[in-house]
Amino acid sequence: MESGKIKGLFLDDERNPQDVTWINYPESIDWTVVRKYDEFFHEFYRHTFQAFSFDHDIQDFDHRGVELTGYTVLKAMLDTFLTNPHGLFTFPEQVFFHTKNPTGKENMESYWKNFCRHYKEENEYALGGRGECLGRDLQESEQQ
Repeated sequence: MESGKIKGLFLDDERNPQDVTWINYPESIDWTVVRKYDEFFHEFYRHTFQAFSFDHDIQDFDHRGVELTGYTVLKAMLDTFLTNPHGLFTFPEQVFFHTKNPTGKENMESYWKNFCRHYKEENEYALGGRGECLGRDLQESEQQ
């Protein structure tokens, strides 16, 4: 990885980051692309990522045939911050929701905002003094 780059984890069953033209990703992100729930957590538990980008409809199913979505992945990822000791996983600096599914995007954004509100209140120190944990694309859309 080049100096000055940050690591990002990009979840999408078809697209790559360069295909997502509706979000202006910072050039400083070195993306790792994953297609499924298990691939996401294989990378998440092995490496430190500062940025995440989520599709909703990832065409993935568990062993019982239950659909796994980007929303499922987001909730499970955020649960790791609640159920593991502080500092074990790096809290994301940037979160993007690049899905074209409007209901899925709304659900993920709402879950992220609510989680951040709760997490900030309970773990102010975990945000590293940033005092903010809204996804970057959420900050931009709220200013419009």
